Amino acid sequence: MLKSHTLLFGFTLITSSVLADKVSLPAIRTVTAPKIDGELSDACWQNIPAATNFITLAPDYGKPESQRSEVKVTYDDQAIYIGAYLYDTDPKKIKHQLSQRDATDALADNFIVGFDTYNDGLNGYRFLVTAAGVQFDEKGSPSNAHDVSWDAVWQSAAAIKNDGWVCEMKIPYSAIRFPSSPVQDWGMQFGRNIIRNGELDLWSPVDPKVAGIINQWGTLKGLENIKPPLRLSFSPYLTAGYQVTPISNDPVEYATDKLLSGGMDVKYGVNESFTLDATLIPDFGQVQSDNLVLNISPFETKFDEKRPFFTEGTELFNQDNGGSSSQLFYSRRIGGLPIHYYDVQSEVKEGEILIRNPSETKLYNATKFSGRTNHGFGLGILNAVTRATYAEIKNEETGEVREVETNPLSNYNVLVFDQSLKYNSKISFENTNVMRSGNARDANVSSVHYDLRNKSNSLEAVGFGNVSMLFENGNQPITGGYYQVNLNDTKGKFTPWFWHELITPDYDQNDFGILFYNNQMTNGAGLSYNNQELKTGPFYNINFWYSLNYKTLVKPLVYEEWETNGGFNGTFKNFWSAGINFYSKPVWYYDYYEPRVEGRKYYHYPFGYGSAWINSDYRKKFSASASIGYGDAPGSGNPFYEASIAPLYTVNDHFSIGYDLYASSDHGTESFVTIDAADNIIFGTRTTYTVSNNLRLRYTFNPKMNVSFRGRYYWSKVNWVDYQLLNEDGTLGETDYTGNNDINFNVFNIDAVYAWEFAPGSYLNVIWKNNIQQYDDLGMDDYFANCTKTFQTPQSNGISVKLIYYLDYLSLKKKTTS
Repeated sequence: MLKSHTLLFGFTLITSSVLADKVSLPAIRTVTAPKIDGELSDACWQNIPAATNFITLAPDYGKPESQRSEVKVTYDDQAIYIGAYLYDTDPKKIKHQLSQRDATDALADNFIVGFDTYNDGLNGYRFLVTAAGVQFDEKGSPSNAHDVSWDAVWQSAAAIKNDGWVCEMKIPYSAIRFPSSPVQDWGMQFGRNIIRNGELDLWSPVDPKVAGIINQWGTLKGLENIKPPLRLSFSPYLTAGYQVTPISNDPVEYATDKLLSGGMDVKYGVNESFTLDATLIPDFGQVQSDNLVLNISPFETKFDEKRPFFTEGTELFNQDNGGSSSQLFYSRRIGGLPIHYYDVQSEVKEGEILIRNPSETKLYNATKFSGRTNHGFGLGILNAVTRATYAEIKNEETGEVREVETNPLSNYNVLVFDQSLKYNSKISFENTNVMRSGNARDANVSSVHYDLRNKSNSLEAVGFGNVSMLFENGNQPITGGYYQVNLNDTKGKFTPWFWHELITPDYDQNDFGILFYNNQMTNGAGLSYNNQELKTGPFYNINFWYSLNYKTLVKPLVYEEWETNGGFNGTFKNFWSAGINFYSKPVWYYDYYEPRVEGRKYYHYPFGYGSAWINSDYRKKFSASASIGYGDAPGSGNPFYEASIAPLYTVNDHFSIGYDLYASSDHGTESFVTIDAADNIIFGTRTTYTVSNNLRLRYTFNPKMNVSFRGRYYWSKVNWVDYQLLNEDGTLGETDYTGNNDINFNVFNIDAVYAWEFAPGSYLNVIWKNNIQQYDDLGMDDYFANCTKTFQTPQSNGISVKLIYYLDYLSLKKKTTS
C-alpha cells in the first residue's frame, strides 16, 4: 500500500515521452452543500457528470480497472466536495483495518483525490480516506515529494454498501491555497487502492514512461467566483506532567519535576497565497524518542525531525542540496545540542562536580511565512529564537552552584525564493543564517538550485551552487564553496546520468545544515533500467542501477578513492518483492576523515559489501521483511555480517503488532581510537557487535482514537584487539600504547501514547516515556549481561497530558452571528 502511495504522488523522474491529452471534468456549482455522511443521496450529487473509466498503474500499467469507480465533484463558496461510489463485486473482501491518522501500513482499501490548485504540474495537495474512515493528507513538491506531516482540517465519511463502498469529502477552501482568479482550472487526480488485488487505479493515467507525476493529472475545469477565505486559526495548548530523572547512580538519587506549561500555535492566511505560522513557547516534550545509536565514526548521527512545527508545511525550505549526506536546512539544529556541550567538563575545577548540563536548547518562539503565487513564485521565511543555555557546576565543600554558558541566545533564519518555469523546470535561492549573541560564531550560507528540462521533458540538468561564510571573534569571514551538476537522460527504460561535485576545504554549513565531508571533488556516472510493463515472466516490474564514482581532494588535488554501487529489485506476480545491492571501494584508497586530524590520512584496504532482501505479500494479515548482508576485504580477515527481520501481524481491524530485529558483527576493522599524550594518532583493530529490538503495538478504537506502544532496546559493544600508530604516510605501525577503550552502550526506550481527536483539529494526548541509558568499558560482557545491567540502571520516567484545542476564526464568527 505504501508503494501505491508513492506511485501516485511521487516526484522521482523515471522516463519521458510526449504526454497524451488530459482527461477533464467540468466544475459544477451547488446551491445546497451535501451532508458528509457517507451517503450520496443529496440533491447536489444527482444529474452531474462523473469521472469513470479508471486505468491501472499497479501492479501493471494500462489495464482497465477491475472494479468500477464513479467520482463526482461539486463546489460552493465555502468548499469543494467529492463523492465517490467505489463499486465492488465482492464487498465482503473490502479491507477496512482501522489505523491512526496518516498511517501508511494499514490493510484498508482507500480513495484518493489530488488537487494542483495552481495548475503548474509541480505542486499539489492530496487527501485520502480509507474504507474504515481514516484520513490521510499530504503536500507534494519536486523538492520534497511527500510532506505527510502536513495536516489540514477537513471532513470525510466512508460507508460500506452491499455493492461496494462510498466516500464523501469536504475540503474547505481554508485548508488549501489557490489563486483569486474569477475563473480557474485546477489539476486533479482520483485514485483507488484495492488492497486484495494489489491494485492502484487512476482516473488520469500516469504513464511510467513519462517524467513526472502531477504534470500527468487531469483537469477540473471552470471553477467560478471562488474566493480564498480569511485563514485564521488558533491552537492553544496546555501541558501537565510529572518527571522522575536519576541524578546519581551511586548512591541512587532522583530528581522529580512537576511540569506545567502552555502556549499557542497561530496560523494566519495573509492573502490567498501566503500563510504565517507561529508557535509561542513551544513544548516538544511529547515527540517520539530518538533512535540513539553508538557512533564511533568521524561523522555525527543524523536524526529525523519529529517536531510538528518543523515538519508541517516546510517543503519550500527543503531544497535538494546534495542528498542524504548534505542538507542545507537541518531543523534539528534549532533547539539542538548546545555548541559548547562537550567543553563543560574542562571548566570543572578540583573540588567541583558537574550537576547539570542540558543536552538541548529551549525555544522562545518560531515563525514561518510561506506560500506560492499563481505565477509560480514561492516565498518562504522561517525564523526561530532559542534561549541561552547554561550548565551548572557545584562546589562540593561550600555547596555553591555556578553557571557556565553552553549556548548563547541564538537566532535562526531561513529565506527561500522559488520560481516555477516552463516545462516543469524551476530555479530557487535559499539562504540560512545563524546569529548568536556575544562573541560566539555566526554563520551564513547561500544557495542557488536549478532544475531545468527540455520541452519534451526528456533531458534534465539539475544542481546547485552554495557559498558559506563563518564569522568568529570579529575576524575576517571564512568563505567556502560547494557546487553540484547532474545531467540526466530521462528518455526510455534505460536512463543514464552523469554528475560532478566539488566542495572546497573551507566550506561549512553545519551551523544550520548538515554536511559529512568537505575538500572533495567527485566525478561519477550511472545507468538505471526501469520496466513497469512486463508482459511475461515472474515479475510485475523490475529495476536495476549501477554507478561509478572517482573522488579526489581539492587541495591538494590528489587521489582519494574509487567507489561503485548497484542493485536490482522487482515485484513478483504473487506480490512478494526482493532485491540485491552491492557497494565497493575496489582498490586501495585514502581515508582523510577517520584520523580526526586535518591533513592526516589513513591508507585503507579495498573492500566489498553485498546484501539481499525480501518482502512478503503486504496484502496478508501476516507479512514480513528480511535482509542479510556480508562484507569483506581481501586478506584482512575482517568479515562483516548483518541480518534483520521485521514481521507485522494484523490481529484484527483494531489491533496490530510489529517487531523489528537487527543484528550485526564486524571483525578486524581498523579505525581511530584516540590521540595519546604525545599527540600521536592511535588506531586499533576492533570487533563490534550490535543488536536492536523494536516492538510496536497499536490498538485503534475508531478513526479518531488510538493507543500505541513502542519499546526499543539497543545494544552495541566495541572490543579493541590491538593498537597501532598511524604513520604520516597513512600506513599503520607499532605502538606501545595500552589502555582499555572497550565500549558497552545500552539504550532502552518506551513511548506509550493515547491520542484522541475529540473535535476537528483538537487533540488530547497522554504520553508515558521511559528512558534508560547505560555505558561502561566492560568489553567481556555479552548481550544478556548487558541486558541485565541496563534494567538494573536507574531510569527516567515521565507522564504528561497535552490538550490542544483548535479554534477557527470563520467558524467562531459564524456561531456568533447565527
